[in-house]
Amino acid sequence: MGRALGPAEGAEGAEGAEGAEGAEGAAGGAISVQNPVIRPIGISAALADPFGTGFRGNRWPPENKEPPDNYAPAEWASNNIKYFTPYDTGNSQVALPPRNWSGLHYSIVLLSEFVQQNGWSGINLAGIPSAAVVEAELKELLALVEFRAGVMSEALAQRDNIPGYFYGLLHFGRGTHPCTYFLVQGALRVAQFQAVYYKNKFQRPRPSQLSPNLMPPIEVPGHASYPSGHATEAYSIALILKAVLDKAAATTAVVPSQPDPLIRLAQRIARNREILGLHYPSDSEAGKKIAQESMGMFLNCPTVARLVEAAAAEWVIYTY
Repeated sequence: MGRALGPAEGAEGAEGAEGAEGAEGAAGGAISVQNPVIRPIGISAALADPFGTGFRGNRWPPENKEPPDNYAPAEWASNNIKYFTPYDTGNSQVALPPRNWSGLHYSIVLLSEFVQQNGWSGINLAGIPSAAVVEAELKELLALVEFRAGVMSEALAQRDNIPGYFYGLLHFGRGTHPCTYFLVQGALRVAQFQAVYYKNKFQRPRPSQLSPNLMPPIEVPGHASYPSGHATEAYSIALILKAVLDKAAATTAVVPSQPDPLIRLAQRIARNREILGLHYPSDSEAGKKIAQESMGMFLNCPTVARLVEAAAAEWVIYTY
């Protein structure tokens, strides 16, 4: 998993209008680590000195007469906005997409619905393998060391920005497919939550703790090994995107079923963590199972269900 709780939304920062989203992502996606937009407003000089007594200070809102007409600007009237997110008056439901919400914070809204589903904490994972299996896994990880040079740039980019790879695969973002974007962010946050929950439950040591020969080329994350957070997150994103595209029947050609690029990308992201010596293969399998068994619960959340319908429509629109 990435810094703090996990990967970031950094790829969205390039979209300009969503600058606040980029500020979230640049710091690793954690609630407590952000670079907020700051707009200091002090006292500026008036545009001219019509009174010949020296330039006067001009506060905000503007209070002094300014040339060319030396008028005092009228006060703006307050509006009557009632909701942070506009409502659909026809259906009495929150309008989609959530618009003013940041992707990070709205993902927590979806997480708050997910934790009310039955069964999320009772997924039957295989657990820590036997000593013989662990030994075989460590040998496999040692053999994978030779591939580090080839995947290093990719693995480093995926460390903090798993969603960015899926945005690139399907060529979408908040600006083009906002509902799809919010679903990805929600799936990411749910996956992080579950991964940490099960990590604390199993407390598996990292491979490099057992085999110093692995010597990971990056700092080992400060949480237990099982399950793999990256695997949980990548497969969760792949599965929610697959659910959206399956709903949009007209877009089946975008993601062929055999082989499925979404699942293959998730598999690659998980495998790269093994190559770095951060996870055992069984960690990745556990993350995949969590994602698979949790997706039905995630899709059962009321807001997620509405988002999926709206997200599917986004993909149909872009197929003509």
